[in-house]
Amino acid sequence: MERLRRRSGAVASLLVAVGGLAVALRGGNAAPPAAPRHPVPVRAWFQPKFLDTRPEVYVGMNLITSLVEADLAERWTGKGVVTLKWAFGPQSEYSQGKSEYYRDQCEPFIDGKPFRFAGVGIDEWNPGSERFAEESKLAAEGYRAARVMWPENLVVAWVTQPDETFLALLADGTFDLAIIEGYTFIPDVGGLTLDGIRDRVNAVEKAGLIDRCIVCFGYVAAGADKAGRRMTADDLSVLVRTVKKKYPQMPGVAFYGFDDGDPGTPDLIAAAERLGLEMYPSSEDGVSRGDR
Repeated sequence: MERLRRRSGAVASLLVAVGGLAVALRGGNAAPPAAPRHPVPVRAWFQPKFLDTRPEVYVGMNLITSLVEADLAERWTGKGVVTLKWAFGPQSEYSQGKSEYYRDQCEPFIDGKPFRFAGVGIDEWNPGSERFAEESKLAAEGYRAARVMWPENLVVAWVTQPDETFLALLADGTFDLAIIEGYTFIPDVGGLTLDGIRDRVNAVEKAGLIDRCIVCFGYVAAGADKAGRRMTADDLSVLVRTVKKKYPQMPGVAFYGFDDGDPGTPDLIAAAERLGLEMYPSSEDGVSRGDR
C-alpha cells in the first residue's frame, strides 16, 4: 500500500509540474462532477457513537463522515452506507510546513488495510483556530493535489466560517460538499442561534453554492449540561424544518453524534433519523433499515 501511495504521489507531482496544468496549481480548474459523488439526498453523521451497540437507531443514515477504523467502515459500507475517512483540517501541528501532509491526509486507505474508503471528511475549516493562518494555504494546495491523485474521492469539509479560500475550493470541485457546523447545543459551552447558522450558510448561498452545502445539527445528546440546557427532539425538529424552508436547494442534512452516557440519547438519535428521512426522503426509503 505504501508503495502504491508513493507511486501515486509521483504521478500527481508530474501532473503539477508539466505545463502548469494541474488543479493543484490552477486552483479553479477542478470542475465539480456532472453527478454528485455523495448520496442524494444526504443524511450524514459525524461521530455516530452507537454503530456497534445500537445500530438499529440509524435507520436513515447514508453517509458517515468521520471513521478511523477500516473494518468498521467496511462493515457499514456493506450495509449500503457511504463511509469516509477522518482527515485533518488546516490546524494540524504535524504538517511541518509541507502541503504534501494535507494531500496525504486524503489518501482513502488506512493502517495498510485493503479496504478503500469512498473518500474523506476534513475536520475542520475553522478560520478562528490557532494555526489556521499558517496552515490554510498549505492545506488548500495539498487538497487540490489530492483531487488530482484520487479524483474519485468524495471530499466533504466541515466549516465554521466559509472564507474566500474555502469557497474557492468548493467552487472548483476540490471539495464536493460543505458541511456547516450549526451546533446550537454544545454541552457546557453554549452554541449558535438560528441567526448564527444563517450567517454561516448565507456566505455559501451568496457564492452560488447552496446546492453543495448542508448543515450539521447537534449535539444529538439527551442529557442536560451543567447549565441545565439540553437538546430535545422538538428542538431538532424546529431547527431542521426552519433551515429546510429557508434553503430548499440544500441536498440534505447532517447530525453530530455525542455519547453523553444518558440513556435517552439513543432514542434522540432515532428521532433525528426519522426527522432526516421525513425532510430528505429518497426513493429507496420505503423499506425500514432497522435490521442493520
